[in-house]
Amino acid sequence: MEEKKKVDRVTETLEDVKPKVENVDNDNPFIKDAKFFLNEFVIKNINRMKNMYDILTGKYSNKKGVTPYEVIYRKNRFRILRYISNHPKRFKVPIVFVYALINRYYVLDIAEGRSLVAYLLEKGFDVYMVDWGIPSKVEGKNTIADYIEKYLDRGVNKIREITGQDKVTIFGYCLGAIMSLIYSARYPEKVKNLALLTPPVDFGGDDGVLTVMTNEKYLDLDRITEYYQHLIPADFLQAGFDFKNLIGTILMPSGFWEVLANDKALESFFPMHHWVHDNTPIAATYWKEYIQKFYRENAFMKNSLTLNGRKLNFKDIKCPLLAIAAAYDDIVTLKCAEGALKIVGSEDKSMIVKKAGHVGVVTGAMASKEVWPDIYSWLAARSERIKVEKDNIEIIE
Repeated sequence: MEEKKKVDRVTETLEDVKPKVENVDNDNPFIKDAKFFLNEFVIKNINRMKNMYDILTGKYSNKKGVTPYEVIYRKNRFRILRYISNHPKRFKVPIVFVYALINRYYVLDIAEGRSLVAYLLEKGFDVYMVDWGIPSKVEGKNTIADYIEKYLDRGVNKIREITGQDKVTIFGYCLGAIMSLIYSARYPEKVKNLALLTPPVDFGGDDGVLTVMTNEKYLDLDRITEYYQHLIPADFLQAGFDFKNLIGTILMPSGFWEVLANDKALESFFPMHHWVHDNTPIAATYWKEYIQKFYRENAFMKNSLTLNGRKLNFKDIKCPLLAIAAAYDDIVTLKCAEGALKIVGSEDKSMIVKKAGHVGVVTGAMASKEVWPDIYSWLAARSERIKVEKDNIEIIE
């Protein structure tokens, strides 16, 4: 603690000196060099020392989301979270976020001011989250059908029971969008609205990075699942993402050195850094099945998916559909995402495309201004509002 106080005193002294130096004549080459040295070496390195102390003492530990919640349903490692809000509820239809089984759900609640969950709570929605959890070896044999019928549907039924609503809004992100489409085709009577963020649907001729990486020429599914047997390790999955972003992975240390000198940049850096490296293992049977059926067989576009022998028809999805795509997404390309509108039977269907990447479209600096308001407007127009009576006058909240 004494060391931290010393660093703080030096920082305060430098902050006092800096304005005085800035007012000195800039025409003198010596002064210009001295200013550069002060800013680039002395002040920045003092900031790095201070921030490194904060890092080592846990200031930037992984919070795994910022919005409080309660667990309303649990099966094995699977949970349904209900987010707690002090804002008045204005809409009857609950929103159920369905995220991927590989990464962690809290990217949608990543930090203050960057949480889509908190934004929708403030707007008056009742918000729930699917947390698939970290599977055990026993769950390593789970199939797509298992996760849809034995996990997700039971969680949705619990939400319907708690809220008294027959239908919910299903909101899927990436691999969660795949699960959301399948769920909506299996149980269309339970889905009021379907929103899909970067939905990977049409892999025919797709040139996305993961589509290429999962090509049978490069990835032997049988050999990998036989080797790992129950669970595909998180490290194996992370290696794939690191390889995809190889240049960024190589340059990360030098980039972090610059971030370390900037308090604000550091606050933005760590929540995302923690999340990117917080992958979970995945059931080997499920992993093999979804790569084979979707990436390789293009089951959505061919309408050829079955669950436990039951043929699904994606034209049975009649509810309003919103697809959100990212123009700079190299994981789910625009062409891949557009498939979502082609396979469903909905008359009310639309797509919005934003100039962002796969994750930045929902967590980036532009998301709260350009993406979230569009999502809210679409949902609000298709979600029944709560009506209250005051002095015998019906008021819509």
